[in-house]
Amino acid sequence: MKKISLLASALLLVIIAAAQDSLAVKQLDEVIVTGQYRPQSIKKSVYQTRVITADRIEKQGASKLQDVLNSELNIRFAQDLATGGTNTTMMGMKGQNVKILLDGIPIVGRQGMSNEFNINQIDLNTIDRIEIVEGPMSVIYGADALAGVINIITKKISNAAFSVTAKIHEETVGKEYSFFEKGIHEQNLGATYRYKQWSMGGNLGYHYFGGWKGEEVGRELEWHKKDQITGAGFLHFQKARFHFNYRFDGLDEKITNPGNFISPQVASNDTLANDQEYYTQRAMQQLEAAYHFHDRLSLSLQSAYTVYGRQVVSSTVSKKTGAIRENNAPGANSMEQITGFTFRSMMIYKLNHIFSFQPGVDVNMETGDGERLKAGKNRINDYALFLTSEISASPKISLKPGLRFTKNSNYNAPVLIPSINSKFIVNKNFDIRASYGNGFRAPSMRELYFNFIDANHTILGNPDLKAEVSNSFNASINWNKVQNANTVFTAVISGFYNDVKNLIDYAASLSEPGKTTLINVSHSKSAGINWQGTVTSKNWNISMGAAYTGFNNEYAETEKNLSRMLWSPEATTTWGYHFYKQALDINLYYKFTGKRPIYAFDNDQNLVLTKYDAFSMADITLNKKLGKNLKVNMGIRNLFNVTSINSNSSVTNSSINTSFQGMYQATGRGYFAGLTFNWAK
Repeated sequence: MKKISLLASALLLVIIAAAQDSLAVKQLDEVIVTGQYRPQSIKKSVYQTRVITADRIEKQGASKLQDVLNSELNIRFAQDLATGGTNTTMMGMKGQNVKILLDGIPIVGRQGMSNEFNINQIDLNTIDRIEIVEGPMSVIYGADALAGVINIITKKISNAAFSVTAKIHEETVGKEYSFFEKGIHEQNLGATYRYKQWSMGGNLGYHYFGGWKGEEVGRELEWHKKDQITGAGFLHFQKARFHFNYRFDGLDEKITNPGNFISPQVASNDTLANDQEYYTQRAMQQLEAAYHFHDRLSLSLQSAYTVYGRQVVSSTVSKKTGAIRENNAPGANSMEQITGFTFRSMMIYKLNHIFSFQPGVDVNMETGDGERLKAGKNRINDYALFLTSEISASPKISLKPGLRFTKNSNYNAPVLIPSINSKFIVNKNFDIRASYGNGFRAPSMRELYFNFIDANHTILGNPDLKAEVSNSFNASINWNKVQNANTVFTAVISGFYNDVKNLIDYAASLSEPGKTTLINVSHSKSAGINWQGTVTSKNWNISMGAAYTGFNNEYAETEKNLSRMLWSPEATTTWGYHFYKQALDINLYYKFTGKRPIYAFDNDQNLVLTKYDAFSMADITLNKKLGKNLKVNMGIRNLFNVTSINSNSSVTNSSINTSFQGMYQATGRGYFAGLTFNWAK
């Protein structure tokens, strides 16, 4: 880590020296809303927040949200090939501890082995920006926010009287591509209309992923095919002190998993292949309204209703005739439906120039039904009251304490959840942030009631799980320097420490040998230190960062001689240059992920140290404006041709449990090109 930090610091000094004669920028005034009393700049917020803008998403030529977040520090992904989703870690914690919000409202429909939301089900073309807040946000946002929140802010207000956007994106998957069957094919169409105080708009997108053969043979694919249709619409009204917004988001997704011919049928002299299809539908409706009574008092309301369905359909294919029939084997077919209702209301009252208060109510209700859920309807209702305060003790000191009182229908949650965030301004270029949060995570409906049983899995839910409770500490030192009206430098050094009790994880079932269930592990810890720096000017936009993250060693509970945390480094850099006369952008996005140590059992049930190999991923993009309405982008994705990450150990790989022999990451080097049309009147 020391070598990485020294190298990054040296490179930053070189960049600063080279950028002295560059011109003009606005980065410090980036406005954020997540967890704030009112929209305010990153510089003024007590939270350590990162922002990814729509401009950054467009320049990166991303076809899915994972492409964008891949280059962020302290966020890692591994592919879940069975469900088409991703396994995520953030700040050393698993994806079930990361709250995914859409305009401040949690998205219903977690899935996969790690119980996280599949971020690749969000249409990038509807996103205005992404706000990433690191550290526990349980006081304001409740369960699942131990590691932090990722708030996806959508486009709402039309600046033009009428506008139309259209986009086509084509991308190879490794070396595989054809116009209709192989590769990635994306089309998107959107329109907005504004009349006086009213704005409305809609967006329709289609994303096709033809799968990837990889090392598989026959009919099987290493990465499964995916057809995805997304739709969104909004209606917005704003006048003086009042605004109102309605939004609809819909998803229809089909993942196809073809099997090889391996089931001989003696009676018919035929061989069968077993195919599976995963269908996901989501319809989310949101209402938001706010009224600003006067300078000291405002009130806001948010509500959402979501219907989420997931169905697995299995069939057999005849090698002899090609006939397709339904597969009625136990566990081969299933359907689940989850409905979610959220209501949030917050009032902001400014007592004087020192004290401001934000009382609020937060209600989250989920109901589930289906073959893989336990018999009968399953419900989880969570009711909470929270109170936060902003205290400006002096022009240089800001405090934000908070309390959350919660009641859950299924478990004994902590009666009181406290937190405090603070900011100390040393001078106009230098400030310090520090925070403590007592977080909690309620067991999800999947963890409590969901049974996943098929040919390869027997995973049982556990209705007796306890809530996870954490104590988290975060601190950062922030420096920024406006060289003149033209160039801005920033640097941040930050650290975190998380201690989680009753962590929910998988273990062998004691009552049913050969099966896996979910249990509460006694303790889990994670920690890390990060450094990030940026230089922004008229032509240049450069950022660099390095992190050293300690992941929990689950075996340290029973094997006292083992280290509690296993450490792994990261480093990122982004280089962007804009040619004004040519209306051309060139961008490089690079991330190094160092070796990650993991303990695993070998085939003789001996505990051995293994490591996932280090790897680097990079994208190169070019964006060129053609006339007034057209923009073309092209580039190389996954420049270093990463596919799966191997594991190495002190013994031969063949003796390690197969579940630890590799980690799927990407489909190899790909090439993409896209065309975007924007027209406004």
